[in-house]
Amino acid sequence: MRVFIFAILVACAGFCVSTPRPHNFDLKGTHLLEPCNVHTDVSHEYRSDLYEFAISMYRAVSARKEINFVYSPLSVWIMLAGLAEGSDPYTQQQLFSLLKLPYDACTRQKYYQYAGSRLVPSEDVKIISNRVLLLDAGVTPNPTWYDLVLKNNIMDVLTAPLNYNPVATTNELRRLLNAHLPSINLKGNSILVDTVDYNGLWTTEFADARIERAPFYDQLGNAIGFVDLMKVTKRAKLGYVKSLKAKVVELPVGGNEQYKMIFALFPETDNVRNTFNLVTSEIVFEMFDSFKESNVPVEIAIPRFVTTNELDIRTVVEDLGVTSLWTDPAATRNVSHPPALPSSWVHRATLTLDNHGVYSSPFEVPQATPYVAEGPTGLDPKVGNEFTADRPFLFALFDVETLTCLVASSFSVPTYK
Repeated sequence: MRVFIFAILVACAGFCVSTPRPHNFDLKGTHLLEPCNVHTDVSHEYRSDLYEFAISMYRAVSARKEINFVYSPLSVWIMLAGLAEGSDPYTQQQLFSLLKLPYDACTRQKYYQYAGSRLVPSEDVKIISNRVLLLDAGVTPNPTWYDLVLKNNIMDVLTAPLNYNPVATTNELRRLLNAHLPSINLKGNSILVDTVDYNGLWTTEFADARIERAPFYDQLGNAIGFVDLMKVTKRAKLGYVKSLKAKVVELPVGGNEQYKMIFALFPETDNVRNTFNLVTSEIVFEMFDSFKESNVPVEIAIPRFVTTNELDIRTVVEDLGVTSLWTDPAATRNVSHPPALPSSWVHRATLTLDNHGVYSSPFEVPQATPYVAEGPTGLDPKVGNEFTADRPFLFALFDVETLTCLVASSFSVPTYK
């Protein structure tokens, strides 16, 4: 996670690293007070639990967004987990249930070690992630909770003059986060802000792509506009998810292939949202099991596009059943004194897909070849011999080590009308 470096606006009007001071916090064993040595492999459970949360969040976000959207389920999960560690027993139980967090503290710490180290940039993959609890001046973090969230890379805790100078605070947030923040509310004693910017600027996969402006269709096959398709012909991993009747393609990202992009098309349904309501964590595992590399080159065509949006995560979390975090002082009594009652939670995500690399490719990139489908692909017949995202599709970015879903997006509105 990139650490914020805030400029001091004026005395008592800038952002400062919050310094915790002792207070009579009632911990009641809710925190990870001792080092844990978890030798049991919990990676499968971790993946399954985070998939369930990502799916729940997708449904909640898509209910509010009719057009293209992008969000980071991992970033929101991490911040909610941090708040759960400082919550009262009732709110903590709600959050543990929503996040699928285990009650065993050492297992949770293992989850945090996985999750907190996923959104990491490299020389050829550009990911910038920030997670911040911004406290008003005079609000003191619980030292034990503060230590926990910092050591597990969960979030930064900073102070700012939310009530004393809300205009300067808002302007500084807009500048630092490159966000509009039209609905931010600074009337409480804290706010939550998290951002994830992923620039999928292909260094190797689409560096040699043929760019063609092509029609884009709705699920009924009606042309509704145009997109710039990046087309390459190569052997690739494709699959067919029988439970969803979906075609999927997996594309590695980066010279060391530390991430993978997955695109999903639903050619046999006229309503993607209804189909997605069938998704479970087991189906996500089924999807990964379905991938197989083609025996011969196939054509892959993905649009170039940029999607960015700001989500009011407070309302999303309320839709998911957790309401006490914002108004009940008992809910966050172990986070700070006085208890933090966030009046806003802004989640901004940006997804950029283009055919230019972040840097020049250190690898020799072969020249584009014409589309030739000679011989059997060795793939499920439902997949065919091409993958063309010229109609509504879903996108997700995963890291290779743990297969955590870092970013998810829905694309249904073409670039050009």
